[in-house]
Amino acid sequence: MTKILDCTLRDGGHINNWEFSNECILATVNAAKNSEVEFVEVGYKMPECIEKSNINLVVMVDAKNIQNVDKKADFVRVACYPEQIHTAVNAVENFKSQGFGVFLHLMTADKFNDWKLLEKWENKNILESVYFADTFGAFMPQDVEKIYQKLQNSGFEKISFHAHNNLQLAFTNTIKAIELGAYSVDATVFGIGRGGGNLPIELLLKYLNKNNNEYLELIKKYYLNLAEKYKWGYNYEALISGLKNIHP
Repeated sequence: MTKILDCTLRDGGHINNWEFSNECILATVNAAKNSEVEFVEVGYKMPECIEKSNINLVVMVDAKNIQNVDKKADFVRVACYPEQIHTAVNAVENFKSQGFGVFLHLMTADKFNDWKLLEKWENKNILESVYFADTFGAFMPQDVEKIYQKLQNSGFEKISFHAHNNLQLAFTNTIKAIELGAYSVDATVFGIGRGGGNLPIELLLKYLNKNNNEYLELIKKYYLNLAEKYKWGYNYEALISGLKNIHP
């Protein structure tokens, strides 16, 4: 069964500069705990209000700005653009040696060309999974399948997918990844995220026959107000970003 990573507090934080209240942060983590969500990505650093718990806490590190990670985190996801892959691989190995679980996250995966490097990387088995991202929300389902197969051919057994919704295809593309056997997929509360937003986690839970009631209550209590204030989702800027496959 494909696992779920809730990246609301990290990817959604681009919308409000990560200024979530402590109450919202803790409620978001608790909703994940109670909804069979396996991972919660809490940001680019660990919020002080979060303590270790019985859910896997993930911190993202960008390859252009490698930094130390709070030991309260269980996993580190190292994100990189194609030209940063050497730095990212070294960082993944370093964080693994520190005792963290690790993800490698390939941004703009359709622009990645150095598949031979990944094929030759001898330590790929240290990964929890390798992610490929539709960073600008431009993928079609056939793109998801093509990149998934490239990663398989490069020797990765556990492959994960991160969708954006600029062309309103985040759900369709994520279903394709699940059908291909994705280890995990990402989603956010009410689709909060930059550009066209992300896959709404409450819809993903429904598709996977998991209880989404906690998330529906979370939306009503916190995220409806955020949506009224920040108005993420489908708009002209997001549309052009997806059609042209460029940063919003």
